[in-house]
Amino acid sequence: MDLTGKVAIITGSTRGIGFALADTMEGAVTGEETIIDPRQYHTIKEGKNGAGAPPLKTSKGWLHIAHGVRPCAAGLRYVLYAFLCDLDDPSKVIARPGGYFMAPEGEERVGDVSNVLFINGVVKGKNGRVFLYYGSSDTRTHVATTNEESLVDYVLNTPEDPLRTAACVEQRMGLIERNLKLLSRVRGKKARVYKGMRG
Repeated sequence: MDLTGKVAIITGSTRGIGFALADTMEGAVTGEETIIDPRQYHTIKEGKNGAGAPPLKTSKGWLHIAHGVRPCAAGLRYVLYAFLCDLDDPSKVIARPGGYFMAPEGEERVGDVSNVLFINGVVKGKNGRVFLYYGSSDTRTHVATTNEESLVDYVLNTPEDPLRTAACVEQRMGLIERNLKLLSRVRGKKARVYKGMRG
């Protein structure tokens, strides 16, 4: 604890998810580390963030699913978020959607350490299916299924967090306007509705 009585999170000096290379995995020693996804004040990764599963190679880049932590009224909240790195230069982030990808709900919030999700593995199956193995509240494990196309679409088409309240409102208003135009075009037609990815 710090002097104010609040829980302090101490996660090292690098403050984010780093990228480094090693010549061999046998007795691996990495070279200089580059922070590719820093922690950011007033976001889902304000307290700390960490990589979980190795990144998934997609046609558009290396897809990372990571966990972000921030303090909230119920204590620390761990959520999952995604970002995409360049295929040829994995140290270069090319898409960073704002907000979380998955957050604990229902029984996922109950356990030894409440209000926590963390990723254990991302596995590509047949026909583009993707299995996301994740844990909740340090108590149980789950698997969610989706497909590579949906994951890449989400990462490339979800705007980055503009980091200011007024800019966030402006971003949402623009999205609402575009959605209303889209709905007016599909009214009366059978529209395909996205139902989410939770398994």
